[in-house]
Amino acid sequence: MTLQSRPWLAEVRRIALGALVLFAVGYLVGSPAIALLVGAIAYLAWHLRQLYLVQQWLAHRKQRPRPEARGVWVPVLDSLERLNRQSRRRKRRLRNFVRRFEHAADAFPDAAVVLRIDGEIVWMNEAATDLLGLRHPQDLNQPISKLIRNPLFVEYIERGRFEEPLAMPSPVDDGDHILVRIVPYGRRHLMLARDTTRLNRLEQIRKDFVANVSHELRSPLTVVVGYLETLSDDEQAPEHWRRPLAQMSQQAHRMVLIVEDLLKLSRIEHSPGEALKNPVPIAEMLEGVRNDALGLSENTHRIHVEAEGGVRLLGDYNELYSAFANLVFNAIQYTPDGGDIWLRWKYSDGGAALEVEDTGIGVEEHHLPRLTERFYRVDKARSREVGGTGLGLAIVKHVLMRHDATLDVRSQLDAGSTFICRFPDSRLEAVEAEEAPAPALENASGG
Repeated sequence: MTLQSRPWLAEVRRIALGALVLFAVGYLVGSPAIALLVGAIAYLAWHLRQLYLVQQWLAHRKQRPRPEARGVWVPVLDSLERLNRQSRRRKRRLRNFVRRFEHAADAFPDAAVVLRIDGEIVWMNEAATDLLGLRHPQDLNQPISKLIRNPLFVEYIERGRFEEPLAMPSPVDDGDHILVRIVPYGRRHLMLARDTTRLNRLEQIRKDFVANVSHELRSPLTVVVGYLETLSDDEQAPEHWRRPLAQMSQQAHRMVLIVEDLLKLSRIEHSPGEALKNPVPIAEMLEGVRNDALGLSENTHRIHVEAEGGVRLLGDYNELYSAFANLVFNAIQYTPDGGDIWLRWKYSDGGAALEVEDTGIGVEEHHLPRLTERFYRVDKARSREVGGTGLGLAIVKHVLMRHDATLDVRSQLDAGSTFICRFPDSRLEAVEAEEAPAPALENASGG
């Protein structure tokens, strides 16, 4: 017999003995049933009183001592006290854990803010005051979009798509910049903000350096190229100079192309974003891109254009032309003579896409994530052979970023490549029915 069962067995014995005594007394007075009923009511009243005392003790444990108990109430109260002690220990451990977490979070140099699903602040660390200007505890349970009024941030919160971080000016210091990332978990959001002022300044220094160096190289390169062309055209130049002059001219022209692409990339990076709202007729633009591509290819490739009418793309015509032309020129460089290249412009309810597909040599999968890096080359020997600068896809990437677009690359070695530029629906403008051109479907074949 266990210790827990003994009080209950004793209680059963007391009930049986009490019932027997009450029955005997009631039998003597001629009313055994009434005697048993009175005894049952008294027994129930006693238990109700014990239950009331226990309930009051549980509700006010800090103010009330443990009530006196008998019978089965003794193990019940013992169990409650044991559970109470365990609960206090768990709460103490939890408080210590939360305290350690808060100390660690306060030592964290980045701002951390816990938000409800509706954007109200639940918790913040000390860095949130320095980086975001939030106050503890005054700003708790307040919508964060009401406290940080930057339009970029408000739009970021209202849009609710947190796959990419948000770069924005600091709400505390106009000269600083922060990077905000929001991570959903359960029914909460964790917002992290990092000071990127130093990185932004270093990036600006790098951009200015590249732009200045490229600009300064332009003039001496022009002089060098001019003299090389003069010497190459001079009929009196010694014969053994011909090959060195040709190689020097080739490399000098390549350097000119690199400088031009660097300057183009610098102009894109420094251009304001407000000008990217002009309606651009993509179907007409692709015709110009195809004609330029045919000239570069010298009619050795078949270039196909498939463009749906009905919408225009809001953006900068020159930047988009440069990006699309770079994709097509890249396809020409890495597609053998006689190959096919397709330019497809199509749209749907979710946005629009430009596809440039070729039947070229393709790219191994492990190269794909780095294709848009500056000067990254899959095959350095072939890149020097075809004369690429290594900046074309970097230009494409920056143009697409300025137009809220993404680049998706699919390729397989010896099976061709497909570059897909995806534009959101917000970048599209419908064309009136009477001015919408008919869908274009044209081919250009090599001669």
